[in-house]
Amino acid sequence: MPTQQIKQAAGKFQSQPPAPLGHNTISEWALDPEIAFLNHGSFGARPLDVLKAQGERRLEFEARPIEWLNRRRHKLIGQAKHAVAPLLGMKPENMGFVTNATGGINAVLRSLSYGFKAGDELITTNHVYNAVRKAMQYTARETGSTYIEVNVPMPLTSPERVVEAIERAITKRTRLVVVDHISSPTAVIFPMKEILEMCAARGVDVLVDGAHAPGMVELNVEELGELGATYYAANLHKWICAPPGAAFLWVRPDKQKRIHPTTISHFLDESFVNEFNWQGTRDITPWLCVQDSIAYLEKYGLNRVMKHNRQMAVWVQEMLCQKWNVQPGSPRDGSMLGSMATVELPAQEKVRKKFNECAALMAVLYDRYRIEVPVLDWGGRWRVRPCCQIYNVAEHYERLADAVLKVADDSD
Repeated sequence: MPTQQIKQAAGKFQSQPPAPLGHNTISEWALDPEIAFLNHGSFGARPLDVLKAQGERRLEFEARPIEWLNRRRHKLIGQAKHAVAPLLGMKPENMGFVTNATGGINAVLRSLSYGFKAGDELITTNHVYNAVRKAMQYTARETGSTYIEVNVPMPLTSPERVVEAIERAITKRTRLVVVDHISSPTAVIFPMKEILEMCAARGVDVLVDGAHAPGMVELNVEELGELGATYYAANLHKWICAPPGAAFLWVRPDKQKRIHPTTISHFLDESFVNEFNWQGTRDITPWLCVQDSIAYLEKYGLNRVMKHNRQMAVWVQEMLCQKWNVQPGSPRDGSMLGSMATVELPAQEKVRKKFNECAALMAVLYDRYRIEVPVLDWGGRWRVRPCCQIYNVAEHYERLADAVLKVADDSD
């Protein structure tokens, strides 16, 4: 989404949380209502309607396995593609389903690795998802190319700082830039239009990690391709709320012949679509249930859901910063936020000394206060990344604010 569009969508600082979109919405989800679940961004969560639909589809498969997975596979997957592709601005023939965004990124890196050589550069930023970092480091190690991680420090005061940092790192040896659409550890929306146009002007291919984008921001992948995106991988089990195992890889048409799934199977070189439609025997119901998760979200209106979640995230960032007396990691107006925010913890030295590792603090928040929230060590500072989905209410985040202060003040 262009920078200006992000600013218009976010608007001014939300001094109050948005009104709920429904009454007791969490009752429509499989989540335990006793837990303040503020970690939708990790594996997502599923509405009960989606889980019911998946169960029915699995029974259909078990009743007629060969007919379902062999003779009807292309038709079934085609129906799922035609449900999700227009929603995200894609042509069905330019996308293939994968298990997760990391798998899609690995498919691209593995396919391209045969062309990388010593001296070539693979660039990303320090906001990269760690699994993608490892995949890039592995590719660099195996091909003799160089992995470069550009430092984009927080707090981020403007989108331009991201573009400038990447631009300074690009050289004549740069072969691929891997960039987040929305950073997983820092929750920042990157200025995709400006990054893509800058890379295109320098003749550098771009692989976009869009893991969090579908269902969080308005998305038109084909338009991003026209701006300079070469590959786009994203999850559908996060903010689209499909079952785990639902994701996609989009590849620009002129690059498709070179890209193959990580599992090479029967249909090698027959076409991009055929190869990705068959990646060995697997449960394809997560892909098919994308249409069911979209139907659930459209019950509330997907645009309304995205607006509500963004407004909640902006309010959450400001509320936590005020209660903890810390500075936000991105502009206060929410212009670089989607449906989650990453906020630095108070009393850093005391908390780090007391808990030693982030997992220990996460366990206390969960066991003692029934709060599920990611605690991350990023840039040498501990931070929380509360996520906002329509089943969350303001009390969940106020509970988090008070629990962290109490934990920090406890002497035991």
